[in-house]
Amino acid sequence: MALETKEFTLTGLPEDGGLALSFLRVTPKLPDSEDDAATPPSGSGIRRLSLILLHCVNSHKETWLPTLEHLFEIQHKVPNHRFTVVEAWCMDAPSHGRAGVLNEAKLRNYPNGITGSQWARGIPVLLNSGLIGGNSVVGIGHSAGACILIQSTSGYALNRLPYSSIILMEPPMMTREIYAKAVNEGTALLRAIELARTRKDVWATREEARAWHAKRHPWRRWDPRAFDLHIKHTLCDLPTVTYPDKKGVTLCVTRASEVGGYSHFEDAFEALELLKGLCRSLPVHAVFGEFLDTIAAETQEANVSESEGRPMKSIVKVAKAGHLLVQENPSAAALALWGLLHEDYGGSAQLPARL
Repeated sequence: MALETKEFTLTGLPEDGGLALSFLRVTPKLPDSEDDAATPPSGSGIRRLSLILLHCVNSHKETWLPTLEHLFEIQHKVPNHRFTVVEAWCMDAPSHGRAGVLNEAKLRNYPNGITGSQWARGIPVLLNSGLIGGNSVVGIGHSAGACILIQSTSGYALNRLPYSSIILMEPPMMTREIYAKAVNEGTALLRAIELARTRKDVWATREEARAWHAKRHPWRRWDPRAFDLHIKHTLCDLPTVTYPDKKGVTLCVTRASEVGGYSHFEDAFEALELLKGLCRSLPVHAVFGEFLDTIAAETQEANVSESEGRPMKSIVKVAKAGHLLVQENPSAAALALWGLLHEDYGGSAQLPARL
């Protein structure tokens, strides 16, 4: 399914530094003869869904494109008369991707990286912009993006939430108890923090950067489209504010910002508390990869613990993927998302077994 995309740049709150907020609106590109039928008018009674999608650390908003391509393809092949996804809004973290380039000067004011709350408060800027085309908004967050999605509901009354449902993909939030244990014993997340402090982030050319990434974990396991998008959208030309005297290419997200993305643990603690209220107020779903390769089982269980007040409406596993399921198996991720949208909005029409 071909996609149409359009970039939008909004301005964040002054108290958060007035950072540029970079969004990508994604819609299916259909033949003119099908366009009117595929997008019902707002008064038709059908649920017209707008998706808001948030990425993981060291990623970018375009990483969702392969998943959305498959999602819109499913919708085209198996339309539902109760709901339709009319658009998807993908957002860069303000320190990542295109936003990281736009904000590079301002980000120097945050040597420890911006907080999750700063990113989260950018989402209502979109919600209040008048740009949203649907009559219901579904929030979807992957890894750190799941944490940010939850935090974006802070300040809303539980009976006036901006989302009609929420989907958390590989949520990584640790409780205070699990975090204390992790500090003593070490976890994949803490190893990622240490790696981010010293990772290679300068290459002579994009071709050299591509070859370097292609040989290494986790990128060598990715869907080729996700890998190509990563090389295209996570690299920027030198010199930059961080490296004013170097030539070649570097990552749009600086080492300091990446470390901050992993290490602002107070954001996770807040999200876990907020999640309790959300689970009482609207459908909340969890999606995990088949392979337990990054987030510990104990952490996964805490995120979806009924006894701790976080019951999920459903929990889904994506086959042939681990923590980076969006990049590793976008077609299966799309099928999981479609199934959950169908569960909340679609009634009893038949679901496709595969694309």
